[in-house]
Amino acid sequence: MDKTNSLKVMPRLLGMLLCLALIQAACAQTGQFDGNLVFGNVTYENGTYENDTFDTGFIDGNVTDGNVTVHTINPTSFSMYMVAGNSEKFTVSFKNEGNETLVVTPKVVSTSNSGNDTIRSWTTVSPTNVTVEPGTLQEFTVNVNVPRDAESANYQAAIAFTDDLFPYSTEYVNSMKLDLFVQASPKIELQASSISDTVKAGQEYEYRMKIKNIADKDITIDPKVNRYTYGNSLDTFALSDDAIVISAPSVIRADEIANITIKLPVPENATGSYNGYINMNVDGKANDGSNPQIGLYFNAIQQPTVPYVKIFNTTTTAPIAIDVSTDTYDPAMGLRISPKNEEPSFEVKLKYNSQFVSTYPTKITQTSNVNTGEYYFPAWALDNSMIYQNTNNHYVETYAVSGAIGTWELQIMPKNTANFGYSITLENQDKNQHILK
Repeated sequence: MDKTNSLKVMPRLLGMLLCLALIQAACAQTGQFDGNLVFGNVTYENGTYENDTFDTGFIDGNVTDGNVTVHTINPTSFSMYMVAGNSEKFTVSFKNEGNETLVVTPKVVSTSNSGNDTIRSWTTVSPTNVTVEPGTLQEFTVNVNVPRDAESANYQAAIAFTDDLFPYSTEYVNSMKLDLFVQASPKIELQASSISDTVKAGQEYEYRMKIKNIADKDITIDPKVNRYTYGNSLDTFALSDDAIVISAPSVIRADEIANITIKLPVPENATGSYNGYINMNVDGKANDGSNPQIGLYFNAIQQPTVPYVKIFNTTTTAPIAIDVSTDTYDPAMGLRISPKNEEPSFEVKLKYNSQFVSTYPTKITQTSNVNTGEYYFPAWALDNSMIYQNTNNHYVETYAVSGAIGTWELQIMPKNTANFGYSITLENQDKNQHILK
């Protein structure tokens, strides 16, 4: 290093050494460092400057040799969570702690750790220019307007109220930090968030769901199936993810409604459940939580090969009434195209003293609750086939036989249902004896 450059560096080096000496002296003066740093006649306490001024002794950037007034700003930092396309406002106050009238022109600036300071162009402060007398408190309104096409990310910036900088830094003395997490605006809307169904082993199922492009421009999708994996999973569905075939357009125009078709071949030996999802891969980007994905929940059932058996005894000759019932619903909510849902039924047999007794249903009762499709689906996804949705279907078969004293055996073979209940009623003129399960 030549002599001229050495002379230029020496004053700055001496200044830095002086700064360190002052910090050590301040810490020694207080006897401990508990988060409050005394520097000259300025106290830094939990992110805010309390006293009036400090003597920098440095010349750098906008800081001039002499005193810099530290004003009161509240809050000193502000964090926000926003969805792209929305706007939010908050208030920050500035108190003139100096002895002179100030013309305050707040500006949004970058910070030293601003990995993404695009927020600067989204943020305005009003009033933009105001005179603040000594000891006066002035409030400013900060308006953050996030564009609809903003990506999910953390954004940082600062709002500077004066031009004073910290020594050898780009950080402003009289400023507040602004931290913003943005969730990208969704580009698609799905008819339903999931497809759930009870399926039979050895059959192939087909489902269709509508998808709408709600972005302002065309998008691409590339649906892929993924299975959830759990350490204690009892998943024995025995189906690979790539066995589920998805058909969908690769490009969906703005405001267009398209169909996505899912084909599920259920293995012959399938039992248990399949639990996964379809990642839509909108515009080829990783899922950041802004765009919905389709949950897949399938329970495989095997048709029983032996009936359920109930043994009961009678002590009267009263007639016997037997009700066998099941509660069903369409878990796929009309999204299944094939095969069509089959009505539940039962094969009921009755033995008396080990001999079969002729039985047949004397009455079949079906009840259901019906909701309009808007209860489950957005209006744009409804068509004539989905205007009404049956829920909580109740099916009952009633049997009646002549009574006799002895031992009875009731056999029930269910079809097209995974659950059922029954009741056995013995009636006479004196009292009812009711066995319910």
